[in-house]
Amino acid sequence: MKVTSRFLTLARDSRFALGVAILSGLLTGLLTIGQAAGLSRIINGVLLLGQEIKDVAGLLQLLFLIVLLRAFLAWGSEVSATAVAIRVKSDLRKRLFDKILRLGPAYTRSERTGELVNAAIQGVELLDSYFSQYLPQLFIAALVPLSILIVVFPRDSLSGFVLLLTAPLIPVFMVLIGKTAEKLTKRQWETLGLLSAHFLDSLQGLTTLKELGRSREHVNSISEAGNRFRDRTLSVLRVTFLSALTLELVSTLSTAVVAVEVGLRLLYGHLVFQQAFFLLLLAPEFYLPLRMLGLRFHAGISGATAARRIFEILDAPISGDQELRVKDRDSNPISLFPASMIAFEHLSYTYPGETVPALQDISLEIRAGEHVAMVGLSGAGKSTLAGLLLRFFQPDSGRITIDNEPLAEMPLESWRSLIAWVPQDPYLFHDSIVANLRLAMPEASDEQLAVAVRVAHLD
Repeated sequence: MKVTSRFLTLARDSRFALGVAILSGLLTGLLTIGQAAGLSRIINGVLLLGQEIKDVAGLLQLLFLIVLLRAFLAWGSEVSATAVAIRVKSDLRKRLFDKILRLGPAYTRSERTGELVNAAIQGVELLDSYFSQYLPQLFIAALVPLSILIVVFPRDSLSGFVLLLTAPLIPVFMVLIGKTAEKLTKRQWETLGLLSAHFLDSLQGLTTLKELGRSREHVNSISEAGNRFRDRTLSVLRVTFLSALTLELVSTLSTAVVAVEVGLRLLYGHLVFQQAFFLLLLAPEFYLPLRMLGLRFHAGISGATAARRIFEILDAPISGDQELRVKDRDSNPISLFPASMIAFEHLSYTYPGETVPALQDISLEIRAGEHVAMVGLSGAGKSTLAGLLLRFFQPDSGRITIDNEPLAEMPLESWRSLIAWVPQDPYLFHDSIVANLRLAMPEASDEQLAVAVRVAHLD
């Protein structure tokens, strides 16, 4: 329920398109009732009352118009639902990337890159079926059968009670099977995350594996992970096919019950042909939205399973409460620069989930114009010290000052705009050189860009 409410919140900006999709589905159901009424009247008039085709020509034209309108509404519902899914996926992926960037290395260091990539790409993509199929069908499955019941009860209360009593069977079986499907889908998603992380780690370490002569052994490891994912996927598919068979069987038997009781009463003269035929035409249409919901229930489970991991990332707290520190601060550039000294005073920091401090009681001063090299073994804390200076996370104790002004109290974005950081393995994005240069300052003018090129000797 909590995940569903958050899904509705995500679709809030697309509520018009979602409303169009639901309304189109409802109108399609209402037109189905009109189509059944018109068809039963035409067949009753031609076969029993001896009417000719010209006598029912108006009804045939109306019936043809209803068929066209149903096709148009079905198309409109699908287009609107797809628009909702595209909008939600785009917004959610942007929010997810922004949050991962704001969480910084302190968070990504404790996560596997491949698993995060899987959540941001494959996980968000799984929400397509949820918003384009399952969510609209959830409302349609409630509204269309209710509309049919409202029409059927005044005409034939017995058939109405049969429909009312048999309708809950489909959701009941859907929920019973859905509990098993949810567990299996969760295991499948976790296995996919591990496989993605394992595969990406393998690609990143491929050179090292070749140098050490361990690449063939690692192929077997990837194969085993792939086989586990295949087995989990097949177990989900088995439950999916079982649920589809069960729902089809329940809906078919329920339709058969309506057909038998209507047929018997028609045989003994308790129902007229037109009314009986009308009820028989409506019975399959009554169960159709519930059957479609059952078929799309697994898309909903897959989307909800992926969304839980996405929401975990979105709800992850930012280290040091950076947002609270800079929320009410002036966002203008810091007036202290050019500064004369950066001081690290008794800094200590331990990464979350670890017991050994990455830094412990570190103090040093960097004065203007100095070139300082941080030298040490791998894991000595060089990157951690740079991360603290960039404010990716806050120290457990101690502080960093700029000319005796605490760094933690300065506007975050303004501070970072004054720092240039080149990583150990620089990356050029698949774009123009100009686009790569503008990553640090998108608003830079052509003159500023030319100066930067000359300073970096790129000219």
